[in-house]
Amino acid sequence: MPLPYFPVESGDYKITLGLKPHKDGKWLEVDESYASDTKLKRELFSEQKHAVFASTAGAALSEAKVLSLVQGSLKTIYPELVIAPGFNDSNALVKAASLVQEDLILMQRKGNDYILGAAAVCFPSGWNLREKVGRNLNDIHFPVPGLNAAIGSSIDKFFQNLKPNKIVQRFNWGLFDDPALFQPGWWRDQQPAMIDIDADTIGQNIYFRVEKQTLQRLEDSDDILFTVRIFNTPLDEIAEDQEKTERLHHALTSMPNALRHYKTVAQYEELLLDYLKTS
Repeated sequence: MPLPYFPVESGDYKITLGLKPHKDGKWLEVDESYASDTKLKRELFSEQKHAVFASTAGAALSEAKVLSLVQGSLKTIYPELVIAPGFNDSNALVKAASLVQEDLILMQRKGNDYILGAAAVCFPSGWNLREKVGRNLNDIHFPVPGLNAAIGSSIDKFFQNLKPNKIVQRFNWGLFDDPALFQPGWWRDQQPAMIDIDADTIGQNIYFRVEKQTLQRLEDSDDILFTVRIFNTPLDEIAEDQEKTERLHHALTSMPNALRHYKTVAQYEELLLDYLKTS
């Protein structure tokens, strides 16, 4: 897929909230992979539902609101779209997630905290849903080196103050040695090393994986819908653009070592940095 987003800022890497208003209203994105992505979701819900869906008590009302929102938005934004058949399930959030390419996460207010109340996540980037469900924002973000210290309080404040009828977006990125959309942490741990990756093949075998994230408060609710859409691009496509290549190399070399290990495949870091430096 051609590179749709390149959320790597120029200058030294900094952990920032990076939230911006979503202006065009297309918080759901449909592209040429719509049919195959939604088919994969239906297969995962059928075969591995325990790994891609979780819900807590008290989430049902908001799950139903998400389904209504997704169905209405698809018809409004993409009136000509032949909507995917959807997965026949008793849970409204599962039905909603099976209609779109985005993963859907419901953050619910519990006292002074927001917790992950329910989620349909078929395309995780190296994390396990079952370890996050029911946890608050600080616990959810704990594995990301330096994130809570840098912007943890800003995230909490944002969730508390997000206005109704406002959609915001942000981006996250990392480098993976597999283009698979379904990459939970436990699955990655079971995969054999890509021993054929070397200086000549790294550009074709390392992927720049972007998460487009949107957040919006549900109607008449404190709960927030958080969506994640995945875009994969082989590294050699980025290397065709000198400016992008230099920005990515500088971002990786200017971030703390622990964060670089988190964002890249550690065993290929030396090859990766050499490739970006010489491309």
